[in-house]
Amino acid sequence: MRALFCQGEGMQKYTILGITLYDYGAREALRNTDSFLHNGALNTIAYISSSNLAQASKDEQLKDCLEAIDMTVCTEPDVLEAAGIAGRNRIREIDEKVYLRELLRKFGRNRNSVYLLADTQDNLEVLGEIVSEYQENLLIKGCGVYEDFGCQPERLVNNLNDLAPDVVISRMPWPTDVHLMHDYGHFVNAELWVSLPFGAVSWVRNPSFLARLKRKLIYQVFTHNVNEYNKKKTGD
Repeated sequence: MRALFCQGEGMQKYTILGITLYDYGAREALRNTDSFLHNGALNTIAYISSSNLAQASKDEQLKDCLEAIDMTVCTEPDVLEAAGIAGRNRIREIDEKVYLRELLRKFGRNRNSVYLLADTQDNLEVLGEIVSEYQENLLIKGCGVYEDFGCQPERLVNNLNDLAPDVVISRMPWPTDVHLMHDYGHFVNAELWVSLPFGAVSWVRNPSFLARLKRKLIYQVFTHNVNEYNKKKTGD
């Protein structure tokens, strides 16, 4: 039987496209999560992709928001591969969504109250399907649609604080929730805010052959962009 968690892969610091982040193996990420849930302040977790990083590298404000997130999780291994820190076991953990699966299980076991947040009603339903695919017995304390609040952060924060969930799980067009975390998170009465990736719902499942092929092509483009960036920085 294959081990759920990889051995010997804790935290690794990396800088890519001028953005400095930290990667955690699933076991270490779950330890961080335990700490986040008990330290009395709102902590933030966001899934990131190579396209997110490419966008943030051209926007200093967005870069600052991204680097201020307490923990980032890669949606695909391409970011770590381009940074040269993608071990085989970490690739497996990312492909099999080990952290997300264990995170939602933890919320279910601990009976942490959860608030689901999306930009539209349709996307809220998609978010509900995503989390229920991993964990059916989550304690859902409330749901919110950002456009129903007139896309006004203050109204969203008021609703969140009226319900005071332990955890906010959002899925919104990037970087909407990253900006909300950064600019309004300190007003939110919750322990943890987790931003899931916005895009293909097939992300929640293990990648098919076509998905792997697409990832390879995306990786090649991303790696080319990283190499070009590094050449400019070094003057080569």
